[in-house]
Formats: sequence, structure tokens, C-alpha cells
Amino acid sequence: MVTTSSAVVLDESILQLWLLGHNVDQATILRMPAIQPPVPSRVLKSYITSQYRTYEMMHHYLHHPRHFAGQFMFPLSQSAKQHLIERYYSFDEAVIREILGKKLSSRTRKDLDEVHEKTGIKLTSCRRQFDNLKRVMKKVEDAEGRTLIQDIEHQFLLPHHLARQYAHILFIADNKLDTYRKRLSCYQFADFEYCGAVFMQYWTASTMDTLPEFDPHLAQDVRDLKSLILNDRAVLDEFRNRISNNLAQSAHPPVLERIQSNFKVVLRNMLTVGCMINQQKEVRNIFVEITDKLVDAFLQVGWSPVDMELFYNSLMAEFHNTTSLTSRYRERYGTSWIRLVTGIKLASIRLYRQPTTQSLLTRSFTR
Repeated sequence: MVTTSSAVVLDESILQLWLLGHNVDQATILRMPAIQPPVPSRVLKSYITSQYRTYEMMHHYLHHPRHFAGQFMFPLSQSAKQHLIERYYSFDEAVIREILGKKLSSRTRKDLDEVHEKTGIKLTSCRRQFDNLKRVMKKVEDAEGRTLIQDIEHQFLLPHHLARQYAHILFIADNKLDTYRKRLSCYQFADFEYCGAVFMQYWTASTMDTLPEFDPHLAQDVRDLKSLILNDRAVLDEFRNRISNNLAQSAHPPVLERIQSNFKVVLRNMLTVGCMINQQKEVRNIFVEITDKLVDAFLQVGWSPVDMELFYNSLMAEFHNTTSLTSRYRERYGTSWIRLVTGIKLASIRLYRQPTTQSLLTRSFTR
């Protein structure tokens, strides 16, 4: 038996138009000005029709990347197959921003008309991106023996950077983190994805058998710290003085004065955010809490991201030096303290964004 086949030619420009959801006629009109020397419209349309037919035949296989990589129906090099998989599972950040945090349900899929109208992205492309996200979510829900990122790389053959993005999106979706409040409208997909990465790295339990969950032990440690620090005047005063001395070498005097006068409230707000991470209903509002209780409050008293970073670094550095807090507590809670402050530091500095004047007037450290 002899089997013959002709090589599959992939035109990157036509592939892009197909992924964007343009039909053959639209793609022909869009490509015509770029064809040199010019060719008759019917010739170009015939060529695009042939390309589209190939992509449509591959469509089903691309839903199962590992199967697609091993099939021989389409004579493609492994690098070409890998490129097709990556392109198919790539997404438009504007579309994902509209989906982010929502339940990946049939109702959400029906509402993609609104995403299409808001972003200008073709509805077919919006649906492909939604379906890809849901497909990945379903596949990794029962993953065992690998981290979420590793499992996405294994199951879908995605490059590391893309697998990381999917993991962070799924983490936000699985925990139903709200990204739709009015105060959050100034943030883009990249801001939330970054924060999702921070939360996954610093605030989840070490597990390799499911989607990462916020660490309940960390939340309990933060509750203990809240009581130990805020309810003991000696501990609070020493901690504040040590941080003031630490910052005296680098912070401007007005900034240092504001830190001293607002220290307890800032600390309480930080600890409050940490306490909520294992409470399902409350953690949904974590982005709002960070912007409301920390970012907006810092803005109101004139702190810059540099001031914030110096302050957070001092919080971490001086915890172990605060002798009013017994050594066994410093040893017991030291790691959790670093995890909490690092997560809040990275997230709040990333979300440092000037709100509207009206929004700023309604927020303060006392909220």
C-alpha cells in the first residue's frame, strides 16, 4: 500500500483573518489591497476559500491538541502543528477582560453579544475564546500530580507563557473574583492577570491535585496576627517605632509623618484583607478591598508607589525584630507574615491607579 499526500500550506495572514471570525468575502476584501502584483478578486477568493476549508477541517482536531500533534491526516511539521495550537488558543485581552471573573456557563456564552458590541471583536471569535477557556477549565479540574500550569502545558501543548495566563484566568474564574465594580473599571486584563499570579504564588495552599485554592491556614495565621498586634499596645508601638526608624533613612519627612499617624489603620486594613481569603463570599471582593482599603487610601494621603514599597519592605524587615512580640510568635507566624505582606505589596502597587475625584473623596483610611 502506498499513501501519498500533498503538503499543507498555511498562510499566516489568512489564518489570522479566520481566527478573527471574518468570512471568506470579508477576508477577500481585507486582503486585496495587500496583494502585489494585483490579482483578480475571484482568484484571491478561491485561494482564501481553500485556506479556510483547511482550517475548518483542522478545527475539531485543535480542540484536542495532543491528538492533533500526533495525527497524520495533515502533513505538517511538528513546529507548524505547535504554531497552529498556540495561535488557536491565543486570545484577545479585551475579550477576556469582559469574561474575567464570570462563571463559564451557557448563560455567559449567550451574553457574548455584549462582549462583541463592547470590544468590536467578531462574535465567532469571542465564542472561540470562551469555548477554549471552558475547555481548558474542564480538562484540568481533576488534574493530579502536576501543578495547574504544568497540566495546561501537558494537556494542551501550550507554551509556558500562555499556559501561565490560562492558569491565572482560571484561578480568578474558579474563585469568582469580582472584576466588575465601578472602581475597577480603570484596570485592564493584564492588571488582574498579574494579581492572579501573585495570589496563586503567595496565598494558595501547596497542592498539585486540583485548581489552587486560597490557603485557609494562612488566613487563620493572619487572624491570629491581627489579634496579637492590634490588641497589644506595646507590640503596636514598638512595631511602629521600628518601622519609622527604618524609613527615616529613605522616606521624605512628610511621608514618614503620614505613615506614623496612619500606621494602625493601614495595618488593620492589610490584616483584614488577609483574613478574608478563605471566606468564599468575602474573597470575591478582594480586588475592591485592596483598592478601597489600601490603594485609594494611599492616594488620599499622597503616598507614591515608591513610598508604598519602602513601607511594605519595612513591615517585613522589622517583624522579626519586634521584641514585644514573643519570639515563639515571631517564629510561628514569620513565614505567613512575609506571604501576606508580599502579596499585598505586589497587588496594591500594581493596582495603584488614580480614581475619579468623586471616588477619591468618598474613601479614607477609616473605611
